[in-house]
Amino acid sequence: MPDSEGNDEEEDAYSNAEGSSSDVELSQLALKEIRLRYQEEAERRTSVESKIGTVLTVDAIIVSVVSIFSTLNVIHYAAMAVALVSVLNGITALWVRDYHVPGLDTEDYLQYIDDPPKPVRRELVKSYLTVITGNEETEDPEKFFKGNRTRNNEKLQKLDQCLKLTAISLALVFLHPVPGLLQDMGALGGLI
Repeated sequence: MPDSEGNDEEEDAYSNAEGSSSDVELSQLALKEIRLRYQEEAERRTSVESKIGTVLTVDAIIVSVVSIFSTLNVIHYAAMAVALVSVLNGITALWVRDYHVPGLDTEDYLQYIDDPPKPVRRELVKSYLTVITGNEETEDPEKFFKGNRTRNNEKLQKLDQCLKLTAISLALVFLHPVPGLLQDMGALGGLI
């Protein structure tokens, strides 16, 4: 009988250790997953900012090319104006710098140094989630901040606006000979 009781105790100890091991693995998995989400938002930010930079370059080329025409007409000025609006829009999108970084203050890490890893992982996961999603639902204005995902969505909207403005500007550049052609056709119509 003592053997069976001893075996039961060993089995209980093993199942408890196995359960805590699975909890640790799940908390590690959750932390790894949320880190990947944070990394995705960081890469998304880099991608959007790079695309905005490319659009700004195209707009600068449009303004440069149009300004070298010897005779500027209304369409040229309109193309340059639209391109400049796109540039201003892109610059305001790139101006946003208040992205948040997950983690705790140094003092906070020191207070957790003697704690078991599970509560520390929980705090880190909460920190990552808050940085990604923000604290936009709070009613306290001092605690309110936009999350990195919201900031990226705003930049993406600005990029979309810049692309549309640049397309309009390019269309105006390509349409610049139309008034001259119409004028020439009118002159030809007067001769006929």
